[in-house]
Amino acid sequence: MNIEQLLYIVEVAKYSSLSIAAQNLHVTQSNISQSITNLEKELGIKVLKRSRGHGAVPTDEGRIILKLAYEVQKKLEEIKMTANLLNSTEVGELKISSLPGLMTFLVKAIASFRHDYPHVNLEVADKSGSAVIGDIRQHKTDIGLITYSSDLNINMEGIAFEALIEGKQKVYVSKHSPLAILGTITPHDILDQTLVTYKGEFMQYFVQDFFQKYKPLKILFTSNNMDGVLQAIKENLAITFAPDFVMKNYPLIINGDIVPIDLVYHPTVNISLGLVRSENKHLSTFANKYIHYLKSEIIKN
Repeated sequence: MNIEQLLYIVEVAKYSSLSIAAQNLHVTQSNISQSITNLEKELGIKVLKRSRGHGAVPTDEGRIILKLAYEVQKKLEEIKMTANLLNSTEVGELKISSLPGLMTFLVKAIASFRHDYPHVNLEVADKSGSAVIGDIRQHKTDIGLITYSSDLNINMEGIAFEALIEGKQKVYVSKHSPLAILGTITPHDILDQTLVTYKGEFMQYFVQDFFQKYKPLKILFTSNNMDGVLQAIKENLAITFAPDFVMKNYPLIINGDIVPIDLVYHPTVNISLGLVRSENKHLSTFANKYIHYLKSEIIKN
């Protein structure tokens, strides 16, 4: 028995055809047929039943052998991939800046990227939106991840922005709050509530604009620590505003301890999560590859 024979039976079983398997593996049909016959003689069982009407289909015993052969094939692919990584000479560096609240979007993409490009030095910094844009403009970082709204007065000169997710501003309350049973919330429903806010430029703009349109709410605290913000909401100490794409992946929202509610009868706020890069600097190969991983993760989620 050899590896070649196992690969042959896997390919034939996949298409129920010796001729297609021969084309895919770039060998003659007679070569595949003889190899399978030799394997069956060695094992003492019939792996594939061959007929003109149905092609080549596994026997009951053959299905058991094929399951093991599939595992061998997967291990061979894993060995080849590992060898390619060990032999990789691609070296370089990639610098990324992001708002702290968006780091969850980066992590899975980083894991995939590092697996395929282990020799690339990856540096990630969490900063405010204006600081991310400043670093891009000064070529201190390759790409950035920010939330952006046309309502914000941000200087985007020399900056290219690519929206990855279009979001919606929502109100987040504890499941123990009387507000949690409401399907929607109006501004007047929450004017007696205490607010906890994330210390981000967009959030600060939104809160100040909300206060001016209606009236100031009591503020429990403002923080750039999202875990602290979420804990205060869970304990029913306060509510908050936030874009849905920022909040949806946190466990407290997923398990229902914190409830998202649509804000209605309030001017629509357009907000996007997206990539920023310099219009005056060519992106490196590694930056483009990382962007591909990031977009794939966002699509999956």
